[in-house]
Amino acid sequence: MKVITPLIILVLGLFKVNAQGTAEDSSPRRYNTPDALGRQVFQATIAGNYKQIKNASAFALTPKDMRQIGHDLIKSINQKIKAGEYENPADGQAVIQGIRGTFLDDGEIKKQFAKLKKEEKTFKESFNQIHGMDKTRGFDWQKTKYLRTDSSHIKKDNEIPLPIGNLFIHFTAGDREFRIKLPNCANPPNMGWLIDSDPLSLEPVKTK
Repeated sequence: MKVITPLIILVLGLFKVNAQGTAEDSSPRRYNTPDALGRQVFQATIAGNYKQIKNASAFALTPKDMRQIGHDLIKSINQKIKAGEYENPADGQAVIQGIRGTFLDDGEIKKQFAKLKKEEKTFKESFNQIHGMDKTRGFDWQKTKYLRTDSSHIKKDNEIPLPIGNLFIHFTAGDREFRIKLPNCANPPNMGWLIDSDPLSLEPVKTK
């Protein structure tokens, strides 16, 4: 069903943010904007610090976090139902049922964590590949400059209060511009911006 699709994407890609700033800082943080998340990921990439990237990814998600996301989404949807934002309130209830079966079901949570465990190797390899691209692309990470995090691909779903989509971190290296793709990022209630578990990628930005 259409209303369930974004939930499945979210299950594969949400986490609790545990690090920002220095690598040693493990206190809870929130990335309130795409730019805040993009800057953190960019600094971690420059440093080649996988731990920071992991703490800004699905692989830092805990079962407790997953349930909290589910409860927060249900609360937001109930508010939308009460405010008359669903043309048919039954649609909102269907979404809630989908959330219960995805975020609040112990069996489903166990399956998703097993899937995430298998995905981490590919995710880590993609990060290491990007960090090593300074050699293949002929630039020095220490001399790069952060430009912006493009959030124009983020979409809002009418059924679920959850912006989701790709973010692109733009930076310059000498006279060239590149971007790092963060797939399927999301901004669930009370969590801040979060990265999906799909592999990261880097590409040059074509100039006109």
